[in-house]
Amino acid sequence: MSRTSRSVPVDSAHRRRRAASRARVAAVGLVLVTGFALSGCSESKAGAAAMVGGERIEISTLNAKVDKLEQAFSRQNLPLNGTSAQLEANQAELVQLISRRVIAEAAERNHVGLNATQVLQARRTLEARLGGPQNLEARLVRIGVLPAEVDDFVRTEALKAEIARVRHIDLGTADGQAQLDAYLGDVATSMKIKVNPRYGTWDSAKLTTTAASYSWLAPGTQPAAGSADAPPGAASGT
Repeated sequence: MSRTSRSVPVDSAHRRRRAASRARVAAVGLVLVTGFALSGCSESKAGAAAMVGGERIEISTLNAKVDKLEQAFSRQNLPLNGTSAQLEANQAELVQLISRRVIAEAAERNHVGLNATQVLQARRTLEARLGGPQNLEARLVRIGVLPAEVDDFVRTEALKAEIARVRHIDLGTADGQAQLDAYLGDVATSMKIKVNPRYGTWDSAKLTTTAASYSWLAPGTQPAAGSADAPPGAASGT
């Protein structure tokens, strides 16, 4: 056998190794490009899901919240099925975090607040109305409120009522609710809220995010706009 014929297997193996190496580099490049596309920071600083009044809501905070929500959904046999459902959950949970900060700021501007006893009383009222603590927690999980956040939810809702009271807004009417929403929208605008593009765009007038669009998701599977009071990505049940 000649030297040339003996070298053929070596050259073939070398070419295969080079091809495999190029494939690995291409795959890594695709992952990096995809990651940067998803995390485009724009005016939201790197690592922040949103900036609210100059304060950050960290992506890690949001991710941890959604992970816990997914576990809570699973315990109620309400899994977050599919990529778009998980993206919707991210957006809805971020809207919830932003909305709480907006309402807290509005309460401070109107010099209203609630002590722990008042929050507990409001919670007990809701529990009685819904048939007990477990029923309240089950209902709230369906709109993205974790069991550990029930008091925060109750406080936020009660603060909205207090803000309306001192501003002489009647929440018993559709016009009254619209007036409160408009006022909270003005507060949100003044807080210069910026949302990381992966979660959409903040809309102060509607107190929510417009839906982000992902080129790698098929038409009809894009996530819906975030909402602070709509179930994120799962059937609501009864």
